[in-house]
Amino acid sequence: MRSSHKTLAAAFLFSAGLLFTVAHAQNASEKNAAQKSTGKHYVLPANKDTVQWGWYDPAEKPKLVVNSGDTVSIETWLHGMDEIKPEVPIDEIVKLRLANDGGGPHSVTGPVYVNGAEPGDTMEIRITKIVMKDSGFNFNLPDKQFPAVGLLASEFPEGHVQYFKLDSATMTTEFKPGIILPLKPFPGTIAVGPDPAEPKEKAGPPIHDAKGRTSTLRPWKNGSNMDVNELQAGSILYVPVFQKGGLIWTGDSHCLQGNGEVNLTALECSYKSIEIQPIVRKDLRIEWPRAETSTDWVFMGFDEDLNEAMKIAVRETVNFLAEQKMVPMSREEAYSLTSIIGDCRVSQVVDIRKGVHCMIPKSIFKK
Repeated sequence: MRSSHKTLAAAFLFSAGLLFTVAHAQNASEKNAAQKSTGKHYVLPANKDTVQWGWYDPAEKPKLVVNSGDTVSIETWLHGMDEIKPEVPIDEIVKLRLANDGGGPHSVTGPVYVNGAEPGDTMEIRITKIVMKDSGFNFNLPDKQFPAVGLLASEFPEGHVQYFKLDSATMTTEFKPGIILPLKPFPGTIAVGPDPAEPKEKAGPPIHDAKGRTSTLRPWKNGSNMDVNELQAGSILYVPVFQKGGLIWTGDSHCLQGNGEVNLTALECSYKSIEIQPIVRKDLRIEWPRAETSTDWVFMGFDEDLNEAMKIAVRETVNFLAEQKMVPMSREEAYSLTSIIGDCRVSQVVDIRKGVHCMIPKSIFKK
């Protein structure tokens, strides 16, 4: 193992150990450290066999089978099975979007089957490294064909696409002369297998198609199209498992996104590699996805109603604070602390189910 990986692993175990106190995870941390030291590394390239266009299918044959604690470098494609390349005009993007009616535009690589994962477990996914490819884009679809897609759709009837050259050396891109953007890549979509109890759609196209596949359009308890921009390299995602083997997909790769993702898309890109380490957690039970960075705990909520999404994210935050053992507190104190220090952000408003993520800084807990 390279020394940089050892340093990163140590940082992960320290930060993750704080979150694990909810589940008495001293032993789990020791077990996870052993997994890290003995795990194998795999590479999953993107091709027409390993990438699905806009749908999760639990019956899809796994493209890779790994053990808990192994690492996987996954290549990703651009939307529409890598067809949205520089200079493709907006009318061609419209055709691609209409060609996969009901499914998401996302090209998702997977699934990765993790031995030992069972429904009811939690999948801990450590995002250890992201290597971008060199181009990206942003577009909004024309209101005349997609009247409800994008926050201000009615004000932009013709649609628009803009392409970007991404500089991995400086981690910047030029928006236009005079505006330089810092790149902060993260997976817009990362998921485990679908929740069989996912409720029926309240808006938009059906969640499932005639084959029983689940659209990648909406975020839900299994993760999916979360668009949480905190999930950068060095972060850890925790997501409940609903299918045997977990079944991990990722795609909808982003290189920069503001909270809200208001025109429909981020700075969409693709990755030479997103390296993840999935760890099966038998000792942790959660209902909704959550995450942690080196500085914050992050709690998520998704619903068609933004207020309901906010309630879910706040409730998850309060529950965590009331259950953690670092500084015991009542549920009332947890509610108060969330109101005082919690930073609740609108993840996105354009994926039918809207998203909110609430952040609690780790620094308030004195070591």
